[in-house]
Amino acid sequence: MASDSSSSSSIARTGFFVGILVLSVIVGTVAIGGGGGSQAAPDVTQVNAPSFNSDESVATPAAESGDLSMSADASGKVVVIDVAHAGDIDREALTPLVSTLTQNGATVRYHVGERQNGSPLNESLRSADAFVVLGAEQRYTESELNGLSAFSNAGGRVLLLNEPSQASPAGLGLFGPISSDGVTKPMAPLASQYGLSYGNGYLYNMHEYDTNYQNVYATPTGDTELTEGVDRTVFYAAIPVQGGDTALTTTEQTTLSKTRRQDTYGVVARSGNVVTVGDTNVFTQEFLYRADNEQLVGNLLDFLVTGEKSPADAPQPADTGESGPGGSLPGAGTGGGGALPSEPESTLTPEPNETMRADE
Repeated sequence: MASDSSSSSSIARTGFFVGILVLSVIVGTVAIGGGGGSQAAPDVTQVNAPSFNSDESVATPAAESGDLSMSADASGKVVVIDVAHAGDIDREALTPLVSTLTQNGATVRYHVGERQNGSPLNESLRSADAFVVLGAEQRYTESELNGLSAFSNAGGRVLLLNEPSQASPAGLGLFGPISSDGVTKPMAPLASQYGLSYGNGYLYNMHEYDTNYQNVYATPTGDTELTEGVDRTVFYAAIPVQGGDTALTTTEQTTLSKTRRQDTYGVVARSGNVVTVGDTNVFTQEFLYRADNEQLVGNLLDFLVTGEKSPADAPQPADTGESGPGGSLPGAGTGGGGALPSEPESTLTPEPNETMRADE
């Protein structure tokens, strides 16, 4: 009797599990096939999504190759990089820029400003042929703005690079961690006196990008000195630039964070002796060799050293009441212009706390 009872219990358990299995198959069939001849579930090959089709992924990493070089002879040229208004610039990140300039004969100086026992800006411009600003965080005085205007009017070259003060919570620029998505405000009046301006927010592209949606692609608008040899470049969380002659624009469907508007946006523009770039990272080691970035940067370095600044046409400081050997610049002192100190009789020695690298 005990044996019969055990056998019956085993048979009952087996029947129970078989019933559950049959019921599962029936329910699964109904779920897949649907009721009353409804449409079958799509085949995986019919799904049109990047997650299923790796060859359609929007992330298209740019090749990293090439060498940073210049085609222009920079012998005798002096390039001043402003660190007095830009906070904690990572000078190590600028090594490729500085090395290339000095290897081609230029002298590179850092303007540290009077707060670090350096010279006033207008004095630093005396022997300079070019001036580079990397996202200024301290405002320029009216005297400095006027001096820069006179400097460019006399043939001096100016390169303005700007970036959002934050592109992402973990964003990093030449100044280390960044804290808000507004444009660094001191750059606005500096750019505006040359007919240039920046948009607020940062650019991103969810349809085509380089490994990260904030790494947007930009292409030339035509054949210019700035775009020679350039086919495609990569910018990290750039800001749009307006005014002047646009040299590069982002690819289609790029979005501006502040407006959520998709469009193509200018990221490099030129106005006479002044060029503005909507990103500082393009000069750094991380992004320098992405796509054709090294060609673009090489062209920008050529731009810096190919100006023809005329010392004879540079006016004296306004408070002296004197003019240089060639008198005042046409229009100097009007329309936001100003006075640029005359050239010294001899070459200036490096000011205190100023770094000079020449003929390395």
